[in-house]
Amino acid sequence: MRRSPADPYHHGVLDELSQSLFTELRRSDQRRRATQYLRGLTAVEGRKSVRNIASHIGGPEVAQSLHHFIAESPWDWAAVSRSLQRYADRELGFGAWVVQAHPIPRRGQQALGVWGIAKDVSVPVRWTLLPPGEPGAHDVAAATVGFDHSAVGPRPVVLDLPGLCLRPVFDRHMRIGSPLLAAIPAGLPVTSQGHGGHRAVPAARLLQLSRMLRRPVEWTDPATGAVRTGLVAGVPVEWAGHPLLLLGRWDQGQGQPVRCWLTNLTGTPLGVLLRLTTFSQRTQQDFAKSASHVGTLDYEGRSSDGWHRHMTLAAAAHVAQVVAAARSRVRPWSQCMASMERVGFSA
Repeated sequence: MRRSPADPYHHGVLDELSQSLFTELRRSDQRRRATQYLRGLTAVEGRKSVRNIASHIGGPEVAQSLHHFIAESPWDWAAVSRSLQRYADRELGFGAWVVQAHPIPRRGQQALGVWGIAKDVSVPVRWTLLPPGEPGAHDVAAATVGFDHSAVGPRPVVLDLPGLCLRPVFDRHMRIGSPLLAAIPAGLPVTSQGHGGHRAVPAARLLQLSRMLRRPVEWTDPATGAVRTGLVAGVPVEWAGHPLLLLGRWDQGQGQPVRCWLTNLTGTPLGVLLRLTTFSQRTQQDFAKSASHVGTLDYEGRSSDGWHRHMTLAAAAHVAQVVAAARSRVRPWSQCMASMERVGFSA
């Protein structure tokens, strides 16, 4: 296989990452299989199936062992995921988290991804398979505050999940003092702390009533890398018993706000909040353009635990590629992710 300058084999990142993550595994054969699977995810071209990974490592006889390791071996993928989160944060220096659902076509379900956002890149550090239907508030609330704060720190969480019941999520974040910025439906009733009344009105309507507060703010479109100017307004509100800030963004020439957000970051400048909202677009772009490189959508089994184990190692492969690229100052997947070079982070 032809290796790029950012190949993690050339930088020792895979060895380093394997040592950091797989000490969580009790048995030496599990640590060996985990290392083999991770290397296969980064090296195999095309689909990252167990068969293709086994062929790359040593032949068909390895396939059964790898299949058992992913689908049935009782190793704790959650512990490995926590170690991955700490490793990635040390290497890349996250400024925020994005929690977002991504479709998994082969299963007909959605995966809840927790992404770390650094200056030029975003990487997934945890995946959770959501049950069919709308995302469950309990699952999302657990994911958004489940970080090891002693090692990682309370970074802002950007939540973009249409149809989610946000009350338990805000309740939990407010209780522990964790910063949260969440996309909301335009029709969500909120109560203004101004305008001389306590009647709840739809969020978009309240923003329209407060449009004299709008001011222009520049932001970078993650899809194109183009610098755009939008109008932003922030209105103090009460919602679900919490004092929050309602944020709205208008594109030039638009009468209605194009997006509405609620946040407990009530003292944060509007320009910083607007840049935080764009991070959900960045993770969508990165998911779409990097999934095939690390086998995110390639798990073929039916086991939920097997899916989580595969996705944990696929996230590790993604992190390995990005860390190796950062060390060599060459960005991974440069042809399809070039716009990210122009996406700044100043939160």
